[in-house]
Amino acid sequence: MSALEVSRREQAAWRTRELVRGVAVTAFDAIEHREPIEGFHELSRPALDDPLAGVRAGRLVSDVAAGQLREWALRARGAGRTWDDVGEALELPAALEGGTRAEAAWEWLVEHRPPAPSREPGCAGSAVWTCTTCRGRVRDTGPFASHPDDRETGHVDGCARRAAALQAWRRETEGGSDVEE
Repeated sequence: MSALEVSRREQAAWRTRELVRGVAVTAFDAIEHREPIEGFHELSRPALDDPLAGVRAGRLVSDVAAGQLREWALRARGAGRTWDDVGEALELPAALEGGTRAEAAWEWLVEHRPPAPSREPGCAGSAVWTCTTCRGRVRDTGPFASHPDDRETGHVDGCARRAAALQAWRRETEGGSDVEE
């Protein structure tokens, strides 16, 4: 496969992303538009006017997909496939801590307990997004820490969004002090 060829799996992923945007427009009244891709002249990508409509659409598609996943797994069992075969189709590792691949497939599809994502030991999860206020690339470690700078790094100096988060944090923890952190 050349660098320009796209696998059938990636083509299906693109169609699924298009479906989620379409569901956001159809079911949640979002408006689709094009946004420029930073760093590329005259290139754009599809986007929604309301990102939360995309969240709602993604959740709906995810719930439907989870139901289909379970249904097809049960059909595979009915056709004589083992729970280990199902686990292999789910791309679960053959050896799992605390159980077998077959048990992990059962727990995921019947008991609704999907396996935890694998991570390096001691490595906390994070997400990266672009702040629409300062255009900085922000690494977000979730809502778990108290101080905004312990949750998000990467805002551009002087970002009004970061300043507002710091001010709100100060009001909550120090009774309103306006000293810059």
